[in-house]
Amino acid sequence: MSISASKSTTTIAVAQIRSTADPVHNLEISRKVVRKAAEQGAKAIFLPEASDFINQSFPDSRKLSLPLFKHYYTLGLQETAKELGVSISVGIHEGPDDEKEERFWNSHVIIGGDGAIRACYRKLHLYDVELTKPPNEDGTIPPPQRTGESDRILPGQKVVPPIEIEGLGKVGLEICYDIRFPELSMILTRLGATTLLFPSAFMVKTGRDHWATLCRSQAIQSQSYVIASAQYGAHNPKRTSWGESIAFDPWGRQLGRLRSVDDTPPGADEGVEKVYEEEGEFFLVEIDQQVVKDTRGQIPLGVQRRTDIYGVVGENI
Repeated sequence: MSISASKSTTTIAVAQIRSTADPVHNLEISRKVVRKAAEQGAKAIFLPEASDFINQSFPDSRKLSLPLFKHYYTLGLQETAKELGVSISVGIHEGPDDEKEERFWNSHVIIGGDGAIRACYRKLHLYDVELTKPPNEDGTIPPPQRTGESDRILPGQKVVPPIEIEGLGKVGLEICYDIRFPELSMILTRLGATTLLFPSAFMVKTGRDHWATLCRSQAIQSQSYVIASAQYGAHNPKRTSWGESIAFDPWGRQLGRLRSVDDTPPGADEGVEKVYEEEGEFFLVEIDQQVVKDTRGQIPLGVQRRTDIYGVVGENI
């Protein structure tokens, strides 16, 4: 299936990779995906959360989480973006200048086609959960699976206003677990976002039960494009990500999807144009701002909200 772009549309690539503990390896894979997508006409490429590394060791993770001006992985992508003249959205780990601070940020960076960092959003909502497990064969109940992102991650402290990307309009920056908090999407949409970005590394249990539904609901409620690039597969013996990078238009129509860990091998799905490599894949999507205008015109949520009754979410932002 070929994709033909009209003058009103912009081609983007939604990518999926499996990051390891090695930023050098991950940069190589990311560059390959970006280059192949650009060769097929993508003007912007969207990579997952934690693309720079996913590591079992907390001390090692802190050592790898550097300030942006000396962040190996990000600097490498900046060079690639400038070389190819494409924009890149990517999730990384960003460290503060203060080396005594043991935690670091889970950040979402936008790199422009000139190689400059256009925006950096630090994840507001941290993934602190306890998920129940099914009973063992002997009937005993195993302890819940606890994930405490705040043990190692510093919480972000502000909403980053939507960023203009040529051909895409304004994009709103979020990360993974933020998708469960619609207030942030409401604020970004009110500030002008027409596309919401969710680079992610969803866990398998919640990915299987919630991921696609959450993404589609965000598109419908915000009347915006939703671009959700995801980590896929086993990163180490203790950590596997769900996958299923996905995109929806403002009406809630699915525009593309990549495999989850439950899926059959690449190529088994019909009707989705995608490119698969051993450690990375992507699909192409056409973004058309007219679809946003038409959707919001048919169902004018923006003017129908009863702010006189329940106020404005994030009124002072």
